[in-house]
Amino acid sequence: MRLSKTITIGLIAAVGIPAVLAAKDPSPKKMMEMVADCAYVVGVAEGNGAKLNYTSADWLTIARLMEQKFGFNSDEAMKLARAKRERQARVMGADEAYQSMLRTAKSCDREMAVIQS
Repeated sequence: MRLSKTITIGLIAAVGIPAVLAAKDPSPKKMMEMVADCAYVVGVAEGNGAKLNYTSADWLTIARLMEQKFGFNSDEAMKLARAKRERQARVMGADEAYQSMLRTAKSCDREMAVIQS
């Protein structure tokens, strides 16, 4: 299931992706951090064979559109998301960190379903 560009642009412009964020009036910077984290963890889950309804490419599309709208660097946001998860792996251990990423990826998948509806 792919997001259409029209739906994604309309979503960002009109709503600001509140379902993705589950936070009250988040800043665009916080939105970008959360979208980048979803893109990263979904990518890791996909690489390990997890079956999700939405791909990391769907999340990257949203990140790129937010980059255009708000002027953030989505590549930098992705690097920060990766660094965050690598720190988590050092602290928690690889297996526990992977399970945490898998839970987050499933949560992101549910959030994308809400966005799509």
